[in-house]
Amino acid sequence: MKILNISLWPIDRKSIGGTERYVICLSSALKKISIDSEVLMLSGKKISIDDVFYLPLNLSSIKKLDEYSIKRTFFKKFNKQSLQAFARKIESKFDFSKYDVVHFNSLLFYFCAFDKRRVFTIHVNQGGFDQNWGKNSFNIMTRIINDDKISKTKFIMPSKYYASQYRKKFNKEIVDIPHSLPQPFFGKKSRGRKQSDGCLDIFVPSRLELKQKGQDLLLDSLIAIRTKLPKFRVIFAGVDDQYKPTIKILENKVRPLGIKLIFKKIRMDQMKAAYDKADLVVLPSRYESFGYSAVESLALGKKTVLSDIPTHREIAQGNGCAFLAKGMSPAALGKAILKAVNSDCCKKVNKKWLDRYSEDTWAKKNISLYKSCFSQ
Repeated sequence: MKILNISLWPIDRKSIGGTERYVICLSSALKKISIDSEVLMLSGKKISIDDVFYLPLNLSSIKKLDEYSIKRTFFKKFNKQSLQAFARKIESKFDFSKYDVVHFNSLLFYFCAFDKRRVFTIHVNQGGFDQNWGKNSFNIMTRIINDDKISKTKFIMPSKYYASQYRKKFNKEIVDIPHSLPQPFFGKKSRGRKQSDGCLDIFVPSRLELKQKGQDLLLDSLIAIRTKLPKFRVIFAGVDDQYKPTIKILENKVRPLGIKLIFKKIRMDQMKAAYDKADLVVLPSRYESFGYSAVESLALGKKTVLSDIPTHREIAQGNGCAFLAKGMSPAALGKAILKAVNSDCCKKVNKKWLDRYSEDTWAKKNISLYKSCFSQ
């Protein structure tokens, strides 16, 4: 069986985004158990990771396509016709015939390889989809999927909650398969770093997309509880070029109060070290389709404060290092932060929790789904 994984985004060894990590981890996990796998990207450079080839399609003259350039180039108007034109463009440049199953990682590919056995992992919920591709775009996509009675298509959602929601919306079977982590994150309980200056390091491993990731919510909570905390600083990861204007927004919020903010562009190969140096990890997202950073932090045994959203509630279950806010407000987040800071230690990460995100289990569940495509 030969699998093609397809990514909207360019991928390299330093990739930090959730979808990119998903593609890397899945392709490598399949390769480890002798499943032939390749990755197709819309842009980027040809590379090999863990003996898996990553093939750039170079769909346009833009060297590194992101959500903004894809929207400008292919989806000035989001509708069935633009999705079909997008598929034709891809199919004119790539031959899908040698693959047994094509695993897509965006619904934008819905009309690609329509006659093949196909799997779609849905990495965004309705709010994220509309934010990226335009108001009402998710409803348009939903109608297209509902109307499809022909294609051999399976769907994966990494969250039980969203799998249940999407079954109703799409009128299709959605399998919930949580994402996995690469082995370096497993069972490596991290003690954090003792700061010589006595400063509490609060690490926020999310891209600076305020509307989704909620860094503004975090700062509002820290402003409210700052007198109850020891001296602290906040380290933000995910500072890609398109998010640089966000830095000023966050700095202006706290400048009069003297709260120290540090902004870093952290590569994937630097992430574990960044977690190790943190005293506390906070993920204040307003919505997530999964929550890679939450799993990473908790797998390392870090005290981790999570916003009160469905995917975080699922991930926190059974992990004593998780401090779940009770409500989506700065006050609720602030209470959870204080509770975490004043906790002596978190409980040992239990094996049952780690097994939920095991690479081997994850790969086998995906293979089972691929095989089910042949029985359609």
